Amino acid sequence: MIALILAGAMLQTAPPASPPTAPSSVQPFDQARLTAAARLIDLLQIDRTLDAMFVQLAPGFGQSVLGILATNPQTKAAIDKLVTEAPENRDRMVAILGQEFVTSVKRQYPGFKRQMAQEYATAFTLDELTAISGFYSSGPGAKALTLIPQLQAKMSVAGQAMGRLAGEEAGRRAFERIEQEMLPEMKKRPAA
Repeated sequence: MIALILAGAMLQTAPPASPPTAPSSVQPFDQARLTAAARLIDLLQIDRTLDAMFVQLAPGFGQSVLGILATNPQTKAAIDKLVTEAPENRDRMVAILGQEFVTSVKRQYPGFKRQMAQEYATAFTLDELTAISGFYSSGPGAKALTLIPQLQAKMSVAGQAMGRLAGEEAGRRAFERIEQEMLPEMKKRPAA
């Protein structure tokens, strides 16, 4: 029962995206370009990039779905019972939902990579695809492929810290402005 409600909730929260319209300058591609694009996609190690992204999103997915289930009258009792029996069950449910999300999204990789190869084959000529692949096969390009995920991870942590600081500052300044801009006006209004 929970699975059916979960599926319905996910359909409601994630409407299917419509495909973007292609630019008018798009040229049809041949099999050689598609093969070169697929080779480039493999070189770029897209699976590794997707894994890192979706593993990071999994806990948030689990929390969101659990939140939806906890507010749905048909699943709330079951969620409440599990959490009441053992409070750590909440974290376990979030983890299970996140794991299943990652497992499910990984099944989508082959189709995504085929679509990505088609987009690259449309956007780049065969010579361009070959040159890009050549770069990523070279010393600096291969080094970039190795280091970029590590750099992105470091910058993700730095970005989170930056966002936290900005949020604190924005909250403090917003409340200062609210007091300055809104409270004097509210004091001038006649009492209702």
